[in-house]
Amino acid sequence: MTAIQWRNLPEQAAPYDEEAHVLVRQSTIGQLQLCGKRVELAGSDGYLEPVSEPLVFGTCVHYLAEQDLLAGEPRLDLLTNMNEWIEEILVTEYDWTLAQVPNVRNFFDEIAGAYRLWRTTVRPTFRKEPLGVELKMELPLGEGRDKQIYLQGTCDVLFPSRLVDFKTSRSPWLQDKADVSIQASLYMALAKQTFDIEVKRMTFWNYARGKREWIPLHTARTVKQIDAALLSAYEYGLQMEAGIYPATPVPESSFNKKRGWYCSPQFCGAWNICPAKYLADDRDEKTVAIRSWK
Repeated sequence: MTAIQWRNLPEQAAPYDEEAHVLVRQSTIGQLQLCGKRVELAGSDGYLEPVSEPLVFGTCVHYLAEQDLLAGEPRLDLLTNMNEWIEEILVTEYDWTLAQVPNVRNFFDEIAGAYRLWRTTVRPTFRKEPLGVELKMELPLGEGRDKQIYLQGTCDVLFPSRLVDFKTSRSPWLQDKADVSIQASLYMALAKQTFDIEVKRMTFWNYARGKREWIPLHTARTVKQIDAALLSAYEYGLQMEAGIYPATPVPESSFNKKRGWYCSPQFCGAWNICPAKYLADDRDEKTVAIRSWK
């Protein structure tokens, strides 16, 4: 069993079939890189679907940028009825309500400010029409034991020579984060499969909330790097097909064997039901996690 590579992507591929294929989402890979147990337990009784102010903020800013690009013109009208579409996002994507959001006016104001700044800082850098916005792409990675492994990812914006992704965070991203991102490598292969174009550059536009600034981080990939990412995604797919989800509450790269930040009631939806959280450290494993806006 071997993974597909940049130079031998299939000319045609059957669409993803839930019965016949194993689906590896790019977002799932990010979770598997932290701890496989949180992926295995997702959807189980007692698992808490994530919701937080930073998550919802990012989703809302993405929505405004997406609608702007799809319309080809400013969507300042969406700033006059924010309660309607933000309520819909909260209910459908996070099982939350606007009534549960503290300081709603401040929250709305920051989202609107980020979008207006995006209009003056980021939008003018897009001088060509995009090939796709919020574009879902799929790629067969290779044969598994019984099923074929498929990769799926949704890029924010795809241009003929560059991928673009929007990120929000409290502090600015460092360049290293963009340069080691597996997302960039995988999206380049997905774009080649979908449009038969060779895109090896990506820009992460990071909105640093603490600075109220959109910061571009440009990164590029070699064919060797893309192939390495495809192999990693394929291996994760084989792992998922086999039902192997290793618990890694301590990062493999941790020399002092310290619990990872993600293994906590605040950041892991599986905390209340995870049997692998018990470590001989100062964390109280009896703490009960709750869904919280903070």
